[in-house]
Amino acid sequence: MTGNNENMVDLLIGLGLSRTEAQTYEALLHMDSISIRKIAASTGINRGTTYDALKHLTQLGLVSVKQGSSGREGYVAESPEIIYEMIREKRRDLLDAANMAKKLVPELLAQSNTAEGRPLVRYYEDDGGVVTILKDVLQTCRDMNTPAYYAYSSSRIRQYVYRKFPLFTKRRIDEGIHVKVIAVGKGGEVAEKSERKWLPESPGDDTSSYTLIYGNKVATISIADDDTPYGVVIEDAGVAAMQRLLFERLWSLLK
Repeated sequence: MTGNNENMVDLLIGLGLSRTEAQTYEALLHMDSISIRKIAASTGINRGTTYDALKHLTQLGLVSVKQGSSGREGYVAESPEIIYEMIREKRRDLLDAANMAKKLVPELLAQSNTAEGRPLVRYYEDDGGVVTILKDVLQTCRDMNTPAYYAYSSSRIRQYVYRKFPLFTKRRIDEGIHVKVIAVGKGGEVAEKSERKWLPESPGDDTSSYTLIYGNKVATISIADDDTPYGVVIEDAGVAAMQRLLFERLWSLLK
């Protein structure tokens, strides 16, 4: 196979076709109306498997059956433009699945909390884990009547929090999410839809953590000894309420 042929096969596999089906369709693109025997000879796939592949490809609309002048059936590849419709259909299916997940996942998590009567605790590692936490902040705030959250920021960890999600602040602003930040140590700028107050950093203090209070969750992002970030999210209404109360009291005392 040439590079383009291999790319076509990979594309079709990505859209849900088996490798046999993808190779059969790709081979037909370069042939006129042709019999199963000749298709199988071209691809090196046995006739029975080729027949099953052609049957499914016909159902998908990628292949049609033509009656030749001799009365024998031949198979013809339809225009590859039909792949666009397959992609649109796949996109619709994914959107439907995402909408269903939006409804079901919170219900399942709520059932888990109720059944055990315990908070949910999740641990995340590396920059990818930090990105997952930040996306959860955005998603949780979207579900609020008044989208907002609180954060404690420290100068040492600030550089690690958004390095793999540099557009977080833009996303937050675009989605109308407000944040109040208590920053420990110098640095950090006030952006749109945000307020910030500062706490002085005392010599010797090890304030290498970043805490977010959002919805019924409290997330803490820290740095390991090898400068690898990690995070812990506690989902518990009581814990979040207490942290929110302490934040608001401290906020009222700062200028």
